[in-house]
Amino acid sequence: MRYDYSMRLHDDVNAAVERAFKTAGIVNITVTAEQVRIMNLAENVALEDIEYLVLRAAQLLGAAIEFDSMSSGLALSGNVEGEERAISPLVLSQPASIQ
Repeated sequence: MRYDYSMRLHDDVNAAVERAFKTAGIVNITVTAEQVRIMNLAENVALEDIEYLVLRAAQLLGAAIEFDSMSSGLALSGNVEGEERAISPLVLSQPASIQ
């Protein structure tokens, strides 16, 4: 884990956590972190590092948290409803063979 994150990344984390908390009353750490990661691709920060920042921000707000990445599909590429997904949800309709 690195510790020299940009102010923009921190601002995006805080804004995303506040938005999720105000909207749903609960912060989905995995989905919120993925949204922030997509908004800051140029910084090349690992999802796990952003999840840690999101968790800390949610704890500071006293927000309820969850870690379910499958509850609402995966993160969208923006905050506007109706946008296409940046990542398609995992479909497990057919078993995969391992050889």
